[in-house]
Amino acid sequence: MRAFIRRRRTQGGKTSDFRLPGFAVVLLLSIVPWQPVRAGADGADGALAAEQGVAAFRAGDYPTALRSFLDALRAGLDTPGLRYDLGVTYYRLGRYAEAEREFQALVSDPKWTPLARYNLGLTAQRAGRPQQAIQYFEQAYRATSDPNLRALAATALERLGGAPPSPETSAVVSLAGGYDSNATLSPDAATVGVSHQGDRFVEALAAASHRLAGNTAHGWVAHGSLVLRKYGDLSQFDVTGLRAGLSHERDSGRVQTGVGAYFDTAYIGRDRLEQVASVDAQASSRLDAGGELRGRYQFRRIAGGGGFEYLDGRQQRLSADAGFTLASALLRAGYQLELNHRRDLQQGSEFLSVSPTRHSLFASVALRNGAWQADARGEYRVSRYGDPNLIDAGPPLGILGVTRSDRRYGFALRADRRLAAPWRLFIDYSYYRNESNLDYDYSRHQLMAGIEAPLEK
Repeated sequence: MRAFIRRRRTQGGKTSDFRLPGFAVVLLLSIVPWQPVRAGADGADGALAAEQGVAAFRAGDYPTALRSFLDALRAGLDTPGLRYDLGVTYYRLGRYAEAEREFQALVSDPKWTPLARYNLGLTAQRAGRPQQAIQYFEQAYRATSDPNLRALAATALERLGGAPPSPETSAVVSLAGGYDSNATLSPDAATVGVSHQGDRFVEALAAASHRLAGNTAHGWVAHGSLVLRKYGDLSQFDVTGLRAGLSHERDSGRVQTGVGAYFDTAYIGRDRLEQVASVDAQASSRLDAGGELRGRYQFRRIAGGGGFEYLDGRQQRLSADAGFTLASALLRAGYQLELNHRRDLQQGSEFLSVSPTRHSLFASVALRNGAWQADARGEYRVSRYGDPNLIDAGPPLGILGVTRSDRRYGFALRADRRLAAPWRLFIDYSYYRNESNLDYDYSRHQLMAGIEAPLEK
């Protein structure tokens, strides 16, 4: 079953009424149109020099444009528009330090802040500082209310492997259908068990997050989600999952952190499988050249439902992964450690451990080509259970003690395509196989296709 919780950062920050002229909306820097001002003799000389600089710039004569703009500045015409045009001209001449100086001088002017930060991003990118460029593009995206500039910032972030900050409220809804070759009581099939029966299913998902307080740099975010899966014949395996949570998230540009508390409930058929109270702490750090390091710790307190009391206990997960871009692909590789301390199952003289220690290695790749996006993930996991299982083998062997050991491997593939906004078409396929020294071998494959719509406000 799909993971139905999707964390989305929220967007905040100031806005501006500044609008880009149509001709200035390009992927490279352009000057803004010159507007004459009332001035004395010196001011008139400066305005004339500035107009000559604009004409030279448009003709592609950047050295002449720079001399004219500097003449206008020396004539006393020190305006934000002139500073901006100076920065653009320095950029065109490859003099990035001077361009950055001029754009930085405009950051404190609310009217010019978004455009200045966007062009600072272009300058940092051209100067070979992609991580700083990502920060500037994110700041421009947050600060502007101009849809043209926001689209440019989002495109620049995508090309550098970043993503635009999500809005204050975000949600996703989806509806899908598919086939499951081995319906299970839980995504953790190795612990709870499998049916060894296949069936068709339909699945609906809804998830949302909303920033309650603060802004994108630091704020409180509420989360909620619901997932429903209905099987055609195996109704006893129908799944209902609910989640509610609250997290505090910080984003300093280079480092993002989040700490949250969540409450999950899962039902199988009409019976409660488990309730989980968890704490989730995450951190990520962007590296130069579009790389990223991520770490995560989860502590979960689990209460099994009627008939599943042996699941009571606690679980801890610690994971780390590294991501980097290669051409148009985003590659990730990581490791996860999982520790379980459960009640386990005692039935007469027999004992079943459901408290494994697990080590997982995983890798993924994401590709984007126009309206299409494809993702692939592979995983290898080894599990060793804490206490030996006690099995009544009957006479003359009696009670045997065997420590369970499993290894699981598999992969998941996904492709999706943009349709008319906001809809996307997707198809998922996954295959996993578990091999055990006891009688817990199984394999499972799922195929699912559907539509989804991300919603933002």
